[in-house]
Amino acid sequence: MKRADLPTPAVLDAVSTHGFRAFERLIEQYPVKIVRAAIARDVRTGVLEYGVSADRPWLSPRARAGG
Repeated sequence: MKRADLPTPAVLDAVSTHGFRAFERLIEQYPVKIVRAAIARDVRTGVLEYGVSADRPWLSPRARAGG
C-alpha cells in the first residue's frame, strides 16, 4: 500500500466528518504510515493545517472554501 491509495478527498472527508478523531478513523482502514504521509501531503498542498500534533489536523480556510 502506498500514500496514493489514500486520496486527498478521503482525508478531507474524514477530517470534515470526524474532526480531531479523523486520524483514528483512518487508521482503521489504512496503515499508520500511510495516513501520516497523506496528512503531510495535504498539509503541504494547503488544504489541511495542524497545531501541536500532525495527527490532529483541521481543514484550512482554502479547503473549507472548496478550493
